[in-house]
Amino acid sequence: MRFRSGQGGAAACGPGVALLVVALAAPLSAAPDLHSERPVGALRIYSDASNARLYYYAPPEIQLVRDSDGKPDFHFLETRYTGTALSKDAGLTRHATLLSFRLELPRIPAQELTQAARTLGGSGRPAEIRPLPIRSLKTALVYATVGIPDQVATPLPSGRFEAAGEGAGSEGAYWTERICTVGLDSLTAQIFRTALESHQVMLSVGYAFVVRDTVGDQGLDQLTGAPALVEELKGQLGPRSTDRDSTAAASGGWRVVRAGAIEIELDTKRWPDLMRRVDLNDRAPPGYAALDVYCYDFNNDLRPDLAEKRVEIDAEAIGGRRVKLDSMFRRSDPDIYSAGVRFPVAVRLDRPYRYRLSETKVDGRVTEGRWREVSSWNRILDVTSPPPTQGVRSILGP
Repeated sequence: MRFRSGQGGAAACGPGVALLVVALAAPLSAAPDLHSERPVGALRIYSDASNARLYYYAPPEIQLVRDSDGKPDFHFLETRYTGTALSKDAGLTRHATLLSFRLELPRIPAQELTQAARTLGGSGRPAEIRPLPIRSLKTALVYATVGIPDQVATPLPSGRFEAAGEGAGSEGAYWTERICTVGLDSLTAQIFRTALESHQVMLSVGYAFVVRDTVGDQGLDQLTGAPALVEELKGQLGPRSTDRDSTAAASGGWRVVRAGAIEIELDTKRWPDLMRRVDLNDRAPPGYAALDVYCYDFNNDLRPDLAEKRVEIDAEAIGGRRVKLDSMFRRSDPDIYSAGVRFPVAVRLDRPYRYRLSETKVDGRVTEGRWREVSSWNRILDVTSPPPTQGVRSILGP
């Protein structure tokens, strides 16, 4: 997500990791053979199903982002929203609780990729090597209080991922950072908050990278972690999954290619700012996700003609000046179907906001839509196409 105040835009640029590495969005003719896995150095490599000189490498293990003192990049945020006459819900008070943490995917050194390409090429020229095209990233969360024997791990709702700034997938490489956000209902939030306030809590995060695979087993034997974590992930990946971003529903088949588990120690006595309460009233404080934007075009393969969809948000800041943010959804990052709009300055929730969509087709053509005004901030902005379903669900509950 990028921030602009006034006119002009930001541009991102940079060379590829190496000439041997090409775009993450592979052409339709490229198809990895997921049953050809083998180690090459520290990498897990897969052959292409038809091109003998094309290979793919699996993502490394995910890590939790921490600061220099070991404090986890974790936030437990409770919010209260009071209705306004503008949004026609004056007198109504709603509460929402969000749990979020930042994860990173270590970047594979360019020399490691280059050496692997040379090894795979044999005595001839180096082979071509690409990131394995990840379709989805699933997570499961359970927690337990430290020091209480024989306590059964308590599951939390699964989270959704957002790109973290410029940490989205780029040409020739995996993404570097993701923010996982979990919405908690009132009862779950109360129990979890009590545990955080009274004890030291250990949060376990299980994850699974999923790719398309129309044949063979689903690779569930790769799931690791506590039994409760494994069961939660199996429940998400099972055939009964009804998630809109279900890989099985979208592609007809899938396989887990990398799984793992992360332990997050939550010590609120040592780090009291892990917990925070915010009263929204008529303004959103800086850094708060004032609006959630959803786009399933790439996650569900709804627009094969589309390469990118850009969403511009224009709002009124305190003092009357206008501020703009934009979010980008990309074919190269199909696992990202949501974005939290976090303004760097406080914005007025009692004033309408505007949004505009721009689409970049795979052939390079760009189309720009008109500005649309929305009066209520307490609804999700869904820009999936077709059909348009903008602003149909409340982020603050039924």
